[in-house]
Amino acid sequence: MFLTVALCALCTWLFVFNGPYAKPPANTDKTQSIVKNAGLAGKKSRAISRKRRGERVDINDVGKSKEERKRPTFVLDDNDEASLNEEQRKTIMAIREALGNDDRKMVLRLVQKLQKSDEWPDGIPKSIKMAAIEALGWFGSSCLPELAGFLGDSDEEIVQSAVDKYQEMLADADLSDRERSEILVQASKVIDDAEALDSMMFELNRMRHSVAVATIKQMMAEGNATTQLVLPDNIEFYTSEESLDTPEKLDEWLEKNPDEEGDEEFYGNASVGNEPAAK
Repeated sequence: MFLTVALCALCTWLFVFNGPYAKPPANTDKTQSIVKNAGLAGKKSRAISRKRRGERVDINDVGKSKEERKRPTFVLDDNDEASLNEEQRKTIMAIREALGNDDRKMVLRLVQKLQKSDEWPDGIPKSIKMAAIEALGWFGSSCLPELAGFLGDSDEEIVQSAVDKYQEMLADADLSDRERSEILVQASKVIDDAEALDSMMFELNRMRHSVAVATIKQMMAEGNATTQLVLPDNIEFYTSEESLDTPEKLDEWLEKNPDEEGDEEFYGNASVGNEPAAK
């Protein structure tokens, strides 16, 4: 009996002093300082691990190649399909045929036709817009101007779908840093989602120094209000320096941190010989 009581008392003591009702450490300020410093150390660790000199991200980590992806079929909601006028129905049929033939130019021409029609944008059924975004995403960054046309839509789902395609285009492992720069600069002009833009700006870390600085300067000059909000932290992350908030300061940083031998081969990829996004 005594042994049983003793064991119960021991269990109660362990629960009170180590369980959910345990008291916090007496020196709260010191504890908070430790937690804060641990967070900063973690941030620094992540920064180091994400530095631009890492290996290229494998295509399987960011999305399948075009050959592996499932081709969009431009399937519409039955109600939307029934509500199409004759001209819209012909356009949709033509887009389906162009997708089947992998005819990018024809798809672009037909989407442009939709965007120039009297019904655009509110008179175009939602499922048509979603299907068009999928079709543009299939052909990649060459369809950016047409994709941007969906970013001003009144339907948040349409806008988010277009933003998602921008992110997919940036994540393409086969892009050169100059191609990636062009996409990022265009995104900085039209995307108002701060979280999405902040995520996209990580792609600066997959550019050589000269291209990244040129990209940052162009976003400083042409980026929208949301870009100006998230850009400073991304500049600091890339350069590991604070207050590089003018083109002149960025140029000074670049002088001290020029491109390295082999950067063209490492970052240039499909666009060897092209000029950077900005100077």
